[in-house]
Amino acid sequence: MKRYVSTLLKVMKIFMIVVVFSFACLCIMAMKVAKMSEDVWNQLGIAVPQANMDIKNSVLHGYLDYTGAKGAKNILPTNRVAVVNKLVEYAKKHSKSDEFKKAYANYRTAVMPKAPEYVLETEENVRAAEKTRLEQALKMAETNLNSTNPKIKNGAPASIERIKKEMEALNDPKNPTVKKRLDDDKKYYDAIMKSHAQELEKFNTKLPEDPAVLIKRRLEEILAITADVDYGAELKDGYKGKKVFVNPLYEKKPKDWKLAYRAGKPTTDAVRAAAENWLKELK
Repeated sequence: MKRYVSTLLKVMKIFMIVVVFSFACLCIMAMKVAKMSEDVWNQLGIAVPQANMDIKNSVLHGYLDYTGAKGAKNILPTNRVAVVNKLVEYAKKHSKSDEFKKAYANYRTAVMPKAPEYVLETEENVRAAEKTRLEQALKMAETNLNSTNPKIKNGAPASIERIKKEMEALNDPKNPTVKKRLDDDKKYYDAIMKSHAQELEKFNTKLPEDPAVLIKRRLEEILAITADVDYGAELKDGYKGKKVFVNPLYEKKPKDWKLAYRAGKPTTDAVRAAAENWLKELK
């Protein structure tokens, strides 16, 4: 499938993708409206199963996918509002379907931060590791007794005595070396789990378990972005003939704001009205 980056809300997910679809397409294209939702899809050149697949792909992969919408080139500006309403109606219906909920849940599970696979050390394992380390150190120290280097040879007896004392101390339940290793390991584990908890909290905020929570947020984003669009703003020729706003402040506006401007007030008002009504239903 070809990919088309949504200029309404780049991060728009599955439950709002049809709203974005209606907004984005109608801002740059036109089409003649007929009877019901199925007719809208047909005239866009998309069968309902393909539309559902496009919606799913758009959500799961973060871009607006509308494969086959060749018929959109003939939409009439006067029919944009009707198309918006039909597409929003379809979006609301689809967001309540088992197909949507399953796709959303599967995607959420797939991208959810996985819990760290870290196992805390046990006291038994730490003592065993310390014993192995000291045994190796003792073997090396005993080898140093035969060293041709006087300094190494003379220092070997003291090293051997120290190592043997440490090996004896391993039997002490309060051995400081063992305790420090266990404490350090616990601190490291706690730091990892804290980081995971923070990552999981951000994930749950970004992609909540209940899709209705995210739908509500996306609807609020639409209303916020389109609240102050100046539909009377003047344009002028810019670089390579590209149309730009005369007001330089408008050129700094988000792409979504500019898209609403191009869509025109009637279309944007229809989107806003649909968003407000949907919000009321969610509340």
